Amino acid sequence: MSELQLDAALHRALLGARDKREQRGATGDGTVVLPPLEPDEALALDGLLSPRKPILPGRPLRIRLSQLEAALRACGIDPHSAYEAAGGRPLRDLPAERAAARCGRADFRAWLATHEVARSRPTVAAWLQAAADQGRIRADIQPLVEQALRIIAVLPPGERVQRTVLAARMLDGNSHGLDVDRPLHGLIASVLAAAANLDPDTPAREIWSAWNVLVDPVSSSVTALNLPLLGETGVAYPIRAMRGTHVILTYGQLSASELRWPPGIPCFSCENPSVLIAAEQTLGNACPPLVCTGGRPSDAVRLLFSSVHRSGAQIRHHGDFDEAGVQILRDLEDRYGAVPWRFDVESLCRALHGLGHTPPDPRPATLEGAVRTLTTALPEELVIDDLISDLRAIGRTPT
Repeated sequence: MSELQLDAALHRALLGARDKREQRGATGDGTVVLPPLEPDEALALDGLLSPRKPILPGRPLRIRLSQLEAALRACGIDPHSAYEAAGGRPLRDLPAERAAARCGRADFRAWLATHEVARSRPTVAAWLQAAADQGRIRADIQPLVEQALRIIAVLPPGERVQRTVLAARMLDGNSHGLDVDRPLHGLIASVLAAAANLDPDTPAREIWSAWNVLVDPVSSSVTALNLPLLGETGVAYPIRAMRGTHVILTYGQLSASELRWPPGIPCFSCENPSVLIAAEQTLGNACPPLVCTGGRPSDAVRLLFSSVHRSGAQIRHHGDFDEAGVQILRDLEDRYGAVPWRFDVESLCRALHGLGHTPPDPRPATLEGAVRTLTTALPEELVIDDLISDLRAIGRTPT
């Protein structure tokens, strides 16, 4: 190539021409506008273009892309190679890319519409169309969508199957391919929830269960004390036999049979197991029903609370006085109509006063605002005596 290609004075001109060529594609033309030229740039372009009028420094330059490229070729310089050298990357053809993308989207939408699962399941087809409209599924993830539809096609199975077993069978032995942290899981769960007309916020475990797929029945558990479950089947009878002693129940045990909570008997809820163990040691079988969420509620906790809520009984919750603790309370309020148990602004102020701390002044209007005034969280272990006192009084009161 000629020395002009290596002339640094042409660098800005080549960059401007490269941008215009990418915008107009392989055959389009346009005007390249260069900002006021430096003296060396004006000299180099004047020599390259040999215009009728000299190109002067300090002035902008407007030149047709085709004219500049013709001048480069006349000097033995391939414009395409020069653009890539100046830009340090391959030259793009944006119009061709957009056309290819439009074609890819059209092909993808046609593939979705004609897929066997979409044709046989209108609710799935509707979800796929809406997801494509919103950009949630695209042509570039078609292999993932194909995997999802291949699995959805075999659901629900004739017999209940574990999700890991389903994954191993459908994903070439990859038993973790449908784990909750995998993109494939999120896609399938969204489709299944819509196809089963479930709320989008439904826990994944319940979504899979609606399609006869069992999700690891032992990893999710709940610790509880003195649950008054009705019935003689499933966990109800052995739980009553263990009154006075805490029990740890898995999601699988709780879901094996219908959970029935007697109406009118409240369910107390705490965030930390230390409260439940203290209640067990202090009150034993005189303690009213108490459930530990163990932080944010697990699927097993939610399954149990759902039975309480269905019975019309009230969940009374206490947690740590911090932002996470308040979020847990709000979640339980929204889902199960729970009410605070010594877990409001007034209770926090009393606890601070009892611990020798100064309550916030003026008093915040909400618990969210109150916990934000704390320099450190106030764990419920620091008010455990008050909680046990409440449980003792309730335990003595006929329900």
